[in-house]
This record gives sequence, structure tokens and C-alpha cells, in this order.
Amino acid sequence: MAFDIVGAIVVLVGGNPILVVFLVSIIGNMIPFFPVPYLLFVITIASGFPGLGLFQIAAVSALGASMGKFVSYGVGYGARRALSGSAARFDSFRKLVGGSSFLLALVFAALPLPDDIVFVPLGIIKYSPVKTFIALYSGKFVLTILITYAARSSQGGLEDLLGGGLYVSILSAVIVVLVAILLMRVDWEEVLVEGRRGMIRRLLKGIFRRNDRSKKQSDLSG
Repeated sequence: MAFDIVGAIVVLVGGNPILVVFLVSIIGNMIPFFPVPYLLFVITIASGFPGLGLFQIAAVSALGASMGKFVSYGVGYGARRALSGSAARFDSFRKLVGGSSFLLALVFAALPLPDDIVFVPLGIIKYSPVKTFIALYSGKFVLTILITYAARSSQGGLEDLLGGGLYVSILSAVIVVLVAILLMRVDWEEVLVEGRRGMIRRLLKGIFRRNDRSKKQSDLSG
């Protein structure tokens, strides 16, 4: 059934399954916080067209997925402009995490996880778009080559692994909002000066600062 649907799509685009892989990978990654199991289509094509090389499929799918996922980076970048008053703190946070940002982006891109929770914040802190794209492409390539190889061996359990759901979408959105709030409330300039050892103390201070202020205002009004 799945192959029949994909086969019909392939016919619609002129009989080019690689083009289907590219388009599906873009569309499946364009909508932030809404995980679309686009890899199921890629798996179906990899299984139904054995003449296609796995590296060819992975390279094209990774390119499409990276282009689509860059929308999440753009959302974060746009949010940064709306929160321009916190720009200095975002810059300090970027300096603090350093090369860890690339590694984090690479790991999340290479795993079947909701990666918007990483790429939206990367846009907020204005992390290098070139490095972001390289991490995206590398991670998506690794993920796709492993998944398609497994698909040609056995498809058991892959649908459950790659399927998205409403709860996953909601959880991803909530995590991104919490990360954005944390980026704004913590004085990352002071953390940068004190070093990584002072990070936990500053995080706790930033989180509970507003609660202390609210309590003081309540006591004064009472």
C-alpha cells in the first residue's frame, strides 16, 4: 500500500524517485514543532527501487532535510530580532558554549529526535548559519544512510521509531519556549566572566530571580 502511494507520486513527478526524495525531505522538515515522518517515504523508495544507491538517496535526502530544517533556524533568528533587548546576553551565551553548539546540532540532526529544540535556539543566539547547515547536512546524511540500510534489511519497528505525534510536537514547542526564556533571564555576560564553574549558580539565580521579586512586591502591597 505504501509503495503504491509512493509509486503514484513518482509518476506525478515524471518518474524520478530521487526528486521525490528531495521534495519529501524538504516538506517533511519545513514545519517547526510538527515532526513529519518523511523518512518513511524515503525508506519506501529505498526498498522499492533497489537500483538506487543508498549514498545517492542519503545525499539528496540530507540536502532537502537541511534546507527544510533551516526554517527552524530562521524562526529563532527572527525571534532574536524581536527580543533585541537581550542580544548582548545571546552573544555571551554563544561565546560560552563555543564549539559545543556544532556538536549538539550534529548529534540531534543524526538522531530521530525533535531537533527544533536545538535549531531554534541556534538561530536565537545567531550561531554561524554555515556551521549550522554543515552540522545539519552531516547529521541528516548519517541518519538517512543508517535508516535506509536498515530498511533494506528489515523494516520491523522502523515506523514506530520514525512516526511523529501531537504530544511530541507540544513537548518540542514547550522546550523551545523554556530555552528561550532561560537565554533571556540569565546574565550570560557574568557567566562568561566567571567561567563554566559559575554557570549553575547563575542559572539558578536567573530562574528564581523573578519569583523573589514577585514575593517582595506581594509583601509590600500587603
